[in-house]
Amino acid sequence: MSFLNPDTEDVSPLERNLLRIMRIFLLIAGVYITIFGGVNGAERIFGILILVALAIINAPALVTQNRIRAIPVEIELLLLAMVLFELVGGDALGLYVKIPHYDNFMHFMLPLYIALIGMMLVYTMHYYGRLKASLTEMAIVIVIITIGLGGILEMGEYTYDKYLSKGPLGQITGNTQMQGSPTQNAIDDTMNDLFTDTAGGIVGALLGVYFIRRAEKKGGHWKIADEIEKMGEV
Repeated sequence: MSFLNPDTEDVSPLERNLLRIMRIFLLIAGVYITIFGGVNGAERIFGILILVALAIINAPALVTQNRIRAIPVEIELLLLAMVLFELVGGDALGLYVKIPHYDNFMHFMLPLYIALIGMMLVYTMHYYGRLKASLTEMAIVIVIITIGLGGILEMGEYTYDKYLSKGPLGQITGNTQMQGSPTQNAIDDTMNDLFTDTAGGIVGALLGVYFIRRAEKKGGHWKIADEIEKMGEV
């Protein structure tokens, strides 16, 4: 297994090719944005963050020379999609400004991805006997955690706008204000984000429940649990 040649074990050709395409695209985008900047030529920080994200996602397998298995392909695809839509699209290409309601789209999709990954993790613990909970309880816990993460993000945005946007960090990121928009004041924007975060978290948790029940109806279990469990095997 290598960065450009994903592990073929238990991975369909479609998933393998999609993973390779996204890895290569983000690598090229990260290098390009780091050197030349994004839409205004001043977004080099986001190119660096793209490369850091790629390094972190692939670190377990690369650093240990595959003694620790790579992140399951389903999870990596979700993480790469988060990097693509947030750092490349929203930040480097300025889609938050160029496309109406792109912020709403991201505040729905990111919690959805997080909740779905969360369901994968708690289901793995449940399936391997480390957690006793019903599907409903697992989904509720994941939704609550997702809402909490959304709240932390909003506090981070407030802190940046209030204390950091006019300083050295603001110069690096272009002094962009995180809260508020041409059509909403800061309070309305924050509450709209929290409601959208909640909706995304609920949909992500429900998707997890759907995949679990679909697998159980076929007489088996959600196979992602096996892949996550094997990550820690040496």
